[in-house]
Amino acid sequence: MLSTRAARMLPLACVVAAVQMAVFVTVAGAVRPGYDSSRNWISQLSLGPGGWLADVNLALCGLWLLLGAVGLRRQLTGSGAAAGLVGWCGACLVVLAVLPTDAGIGYPPGVPEAHTPIGFAHQLVAVTLGLAGVVAAARLGLAVRRPYAGRVVAWIMGLTFVAASVLVVLDDAGVWPGNPSGALERVALFIGLAWIGVVAHEVTSSPVRAYDRSPHAAEPTNVRPRDHSRRG
Repeated sequence: MLSTRAARMLPLACVVAAVQMAVFVTVAGAVRPGYDSSRNWISQLSLGPGGWLADVNLALCGLWLLLGAVGLRRQLTGSGAAAGLVGWCGACLVVLAVLPTDAGIGYPPGVPEAHTPIGFAHQLVAVTLGLAGVVAAARLGLAVRRPYAGRVVAWIMGLTFVAASVLVVLDDAGVWPGNPSGALERVALFIGLAWIGVVAHEVTSSPVRAYDRSPHAAEPTNVRPRDHSRRG
């Protein structure tokens, strides 16, 4: 069994996932020949030379989220749904690493566009990831008593993900080739992971604060009792 301290540090795995995803995707997208980070999607990094590194990145980030979700479930008493959604996002990333996406929208260069059943399954999992991420952002905001911040992140994620999904269809159909669907996908994913990381860091660094939304939740211990000895 994990020690108490080790168990309390588990949510920080979400921070690792957020940082690793942003760094790898940014660097790999910048150095990959023929890859356009503003147009091409993150999963397309698994195509072409060095594609296996992108698969490893997706799988590792997914495993980090799964591990962090276990820690969040321990810390966010009464908010199992939020932690469960984080874990679901992690599982989706692992599946995306296993199911390769299809070539298309100009990458890899010189490779004909393809539409395969496995590629379609990859797209369905990606949509599931997007939906789970949006709901997770909102539920995490409720769990840490920052509902407004959670809703703002959820709205940004939802709008950018939907916009990216529409634009990539237009690009694929030749209606608007070269549009920035890849950039919008990055906004949705990076902001979502960053918010999960912020929440994970907060619950780890403030273990004495009770994030319990159950009816019998204790009040925060830092509230000063009212002094009834004074008469105004």
